[in-house]
Amino acid sequence: MGDAKSGGAWGAFLAVVLLALAGCGRNDGSPPTYYGEVARVFSQNCTACHTEGGIAPFALDDPERAASMAPAIARAVKEGVMPPWLPGPESPPMRNERRLSAEERSVLLAWAEAGAPLGQPSGPSADDIPRVKADGTQPDLTLIMDPPYRPDRSRDDDYRCFLLGPQFARDSFVTGYRVRTDQSGLVHHAFIFVIGAEAVDGARTRDGSEAGPGWTCFGGQGLGTNLSEYVLLGFWVPGAGSADFPEGTGKLLRAGSQLVMQVHYQLVGAGDGADASGVELFLAPPTADLEPIEEVGLAAPIEVRCPGVYPSEPDDPCNREYALRESELRRGAEMIHFICGTRPEEYLRSDIGDGSAQAMSCDRSMGGDSLALGVTGHMHLRGRSITITLNPGTAQANTLLDIPRWDFDWQGQYWFREPIPIRSGDVVRITCIYDNSGPVPGSDGDLLPPRYITWGEGATDEMCLGDLAVLVR
Repeated sequence: MGDAKSGGAWGAFLAVVLLALAGCGRNDGSPPTYYGEVARVFSQNCTACHTEGGIAPFALDDPERAASMAPAIARAVKEGVMPPWLPGPESPPMRNERRLSAEERSVLLAWAEAGAPLGQPSGPSADDIPRVKADGTQPDLTLIMDPPYRPDRSRDDDYRCFLLGPQFARDSFVTGYRVRTDQSGLVHHAFIFVIGAEAVDGARTRDGSEAGPGWTCFGGQGLGTNLSEYVLLGFWVPGAGSADFPEGTGKLLRAGSQLVMQVHYQLVGAGDGADASGVELFLAPPTADLEPIEEVGLAAPIEVRCPGVYPSEPDDPCNREYALRESELRRGAEMIHFICGTRPEEYLRSDIGDGSAQAMSCDRSMGGDSLALGVTGHMHLRGRSITITLNPGTAQANTLLDIPRWDFDWQGQYWFREPIPIRSGDVVRITCIYDNSGPVPGSDGDLLPPRYITWGEGATDEMCLGDLAVLVR
């Protein structure tokens, strides 16, 4: 759970006090053990990141490794720096907020103070602990890239799509998923899409059109422009790679559909390995009567300028024409302007001051009644904050997501404790603010100076993306 400053004798005293107050020890007075209490705390709060192949620097689903990190875990827990939680106080109450309860804190501190005993395994094995749901349910289906893929190192960013598993033989509801990244040093993000039976032949053709597994794809599955034909099942980004959908709901996979995984490999400064990432699915019984979750996508244009006077030379990195020539998704940049009813000239004329607070926004009018179950926001390295608001500027305004201090390394899909009604004609606004006032660390550790940034999938490009998970009424 991260390195932190040492706590010394005060930390030991605090652990004893919290243990006494919470009564977290066993009836026989023995301390908590990894298998007895600690693994469950890790599973519910930490192992979305702290797992083999995850974004965090060590795995907590490995008992011996977790025990070796117990002093660092105790320091991080006492200082409140772990687990991280980005939504601010303006956001609605969320399910499964990564905030340790007093009892969970006392369990971890008492365990560390006692020397991190492992105890005796019982129930699920250690390997199964982070994979199960909170109620102990095991995944029903595991789909892995086969054969593994060795990224194309002739480019800095390799975007590749892969068919996972066979077609689904019957209609199936997915009630949860766990994306498993095999090469965490290479994978920048991964999206799991569902394609209908009518698109499978085309995907197989694409799969065989290039050497090696999969096919090159940007901005999606690379199978066509009608995005309404494709369903986003789930994703992995730093800080998030799993979801358990609200009770009574699920993502519906029609008979004949198949999964496509799009992986972005970021190769600058990365190791040279073959990747075999995949996804684990929790499936509802065939007789289950669930409500299907649908996705409402949100996006705003990206026109992030350098501070100072806009240069007229087209070969200057701070000129928009230069940025478009370098972008893999220049068509996407123009398409988002068309959807949002905006024009690049509006941003070129705006006053950006020192460039540290450049706002991009877009409104979407909702076409029907729905219940919003959850929300997601996504930016890259120069993101500063993101807000998604229902009916902004009206008496009915309601903040759906407010992340006042964006951190690319800790992202997530957030599920509301209570569904939020959305009516036909309501407006949802996404607003992203970017800081382009100075250099930022790149993937290879070098500092990247400001440049003009348009829409792109690379970490050094930018996005302003949001998503609402809804039940249509």
